[in-house]
Amino acid sequence: MRFCSRRRWLFRLLAICLSLTPFILLEVGLRVFGYGHDTRLVVRVPHADAADSCQLSPTVDLAYYGVENLPGPEPRTFKIPKPKGVYRIVVVGGSSVAGFPYAFELAMPRQLQLVLNQQSPDRQFEVLNAGITAINSFSEVDVVRQAIDCHPDLIVVHSGHNEFYGPGGLASTASRFSPKVYPLLEELRRQRMFQLGASLIHRPTNSHLLETLPADMSIPLDSRLVERVEECYQVNLQKAVNIAIKAGVPILLTTVPSNLRDLSPMQSIPRRDLTDQQKKEQTERWKKVTRHLSYREFEAALSALRAARQFEPANAILAYREAQCLEMLERNDEAAEAYVLACDLDGCRFRAPSSFQSVVRDVASGRSDTVLFCDVAGRLRDQSRLPAPGNDFFLEHVHYNLEGHWRVALILGKFMHEQILGASWQPGRVPSVDRRDELLGVTPLDHLMADSITLMTFEICPLKLAPDSVQQAELVKARMQQVYATLSPLDREVFANLSLATMQRELLLAMGNGYLDAGQQDLAMEMFQTHILRRPWEVSGHVGAAVVQKRLGNLGAAKGFLEEARRIAPNAPEVRKLQHLISP
Repeated sequence: MRFCSRRRWLFRLLAICLSLTPFILLEVGLRVFGYGHDTRLVVRVPHADAADSCQLSPTVDLAYYGVENLPGPEPRTFKIPKPKGVYRIVVVGGSSVAGFPYAFELAMPRQLQLVLNQQSPDRQFEVLNAGITAINSFSEVDVVRQAIDCHPDLIVVHSGHNEFYGPGGLASTASRFSPKVYPLLEELRRQRMFQLGASLIHRPTNSHLLETLPADMSIPLDSRLVERVEECYQVNLQKAVNIAIKAGVPILLTTVPSNLRDLSPMQSIPRRDLTDQQKKEQTERWKKVTRHLSYREFEAALSALRAARQFEPANAILAYREAQCLEMLERNDEAAEAYVLACDLDGCRFRAPSSFQSVVRDVASGRSDTVLFCDVAGRLRDQSRLPAPGNDFFLEHVHYNLEGHWRVALILGKFMHEQILGASWQPGRVPSVDRRDELLGVTPLDHLMADSITLMTFEICPLKLAPDSVQQAELVKARMQQVYATLSPLDREVFANLSLATMQRELLLAMGNGYLDAGQQDLAMEMFQTHILRRPWEVSGHVGAAVVQKRLGNLGAAKGFLEEARRIAPNAPEVRKLQHLISP
């Protein structure tokens, strides 16, 4: 009897295996013939001969969003095993880490590397930017897990803004399943068979992620949904910490700041139980507020606002206008608190609520000596010349301007230098702004590109829903006009011919090729050399420089750039083509 039972189970197991065989063979076949995308974080550099040359794969995000490939992480090259003497840091986060709308090589991680190398010139620091646009802590657990393969000395998690609307987020259109199912979905998306099926049914959209990701933009602060998202954020941070502890890698958790002052709430949630009489009274109070503000009667406006808030204490725009009045009355401490409250009350949850700061602190405290905490949001607030951070450090709601990236890099660099490396901070070794831009290779075109993309974001939902979005858009236009006035007619012509997508991916290369087409070899050479400074691991800058030198008749210089391109990626098609051009 027992023998028959065993045979029955053996038969069932064999039947299951046979039924799966076609799928297994299809998966193997797709991989053999190179179909689909490798969604591992750490991969070998394409076209390179060196077996130890690796990079962070720009297609790793396809495991989180499916067929829609988003910017990130930065595909710079590094060596595995890690060379002796290199202190390697991996920074994990969303678009604020990736640098949006600036290029990766101008973002906080690269600036952090600059800061650390300037502070300790006898050491070699390598900061890998694993930021991926629109991801949140659900995906970042997986990024941290795979980042261990980079052999890091430290992992930094700088994240919190995308918890509601990123993949796995409870208020996101990208999350149709329970958070518990999300890791399984990641694994499915890594399979080539799944990628094939998804590509057959995918319907591409031209809508911006800011418009398409939110499933709910009216989320009250006291709702159960906010509590659940906070719980998920805490659980995911704890998972990331546990991964790092198990691997023996120190991990630094940080708070994330927001633009509190210069972006009004995008969605105020009205109180729905007001009587008709109360609604009429509120309307009259709003009229008083508007009138007093127009005459700059801030005390009277503040009084009217507080009367209105007694009826609608959860109204975000009322709290925001109160903060503005307090600032104009130079009651800056009260204004700072009111700006934080206004952000917290904003029903559109693209900015991390202030409660997340306590979550990060709690996860980091008391776990291990290798789990560290840095209150970046608090330290950046202390550095702001305003009652709360605003346009001094941000382009719009959460994305840093270049100064914001620099300040966060300095905050983290000082913390690491003193708390992790045990060295004294040397203020004299902090580069000036001009020297910083020179070392990073910043151009006026970078600012023009960033503001062009920022202006576009103010023209779409949900940012255009903010009552003050028009004023903010006008400020961006004014900055653009200032930069535009410094450009030559040729600069303007070449720049105007670039799409926003091209600007983001390869601004300097595209400008260099535009100058080359216009017969301006000197300008083209300048762009290609700046590209080489910023992305020395890419062959494209060396190829462009070689072409310029060939046209100028400098065959020796052209061969020098060719040799450097061959060293980086000898099997790249553009390198082979260049070799035939220069050395037929």
